[in-house]
Amino acid sequence: MVKNDLNLRFNIWDYEDINDSEITESLNLIPYKIYSKGKQINPNSSKLSKRNGWIYGPSYGNEESFEEQMNKILDILEPKIPILKEYAKKYYCEFSCALFLNNREESAPWIHFDKRYNAFIREVDAEFDFDIYCPSLEE
Repeated sequence: MVKNDLNLRFNIWDYEDINDSEITESLNLIPYKIYSKGKQINPNSSKLSKRNGWIYGPSYGNEESFEEQMNKILDILEPKIPILKEYAKKYYCEFSCALFLNNREESAPWIHFDKRYNAFIREVDAEFDFDIYCPSLEE
């Protein structure tokens, strides 16, 4: 049976004066995905990226809860707050959360922002983007 899927990532968007390798090196993290302005979004698409983006987080198909994903990302990002604060002053930084409601019989995963998240987001000055995808029942 197909399950609901929740994916959390931290993104840095719209940088022009540095490249993704510099972000990767400064944070000492391997990104999940890189978007390069004017280049293909993925090899199977002719669609071009409209902006530069550096995406950190687990691959799709992750079965961990929102809380588990957030804690793992915060464990890694909290020591890098000074660097992230500088990026957030110049670029668009956000947590992005995609919820895929693939199974109408399963309850939707819960999203809860605890004190740890709130402290991080205040310190870094990043935003939160939440998208819900609900495939039609005929698919």
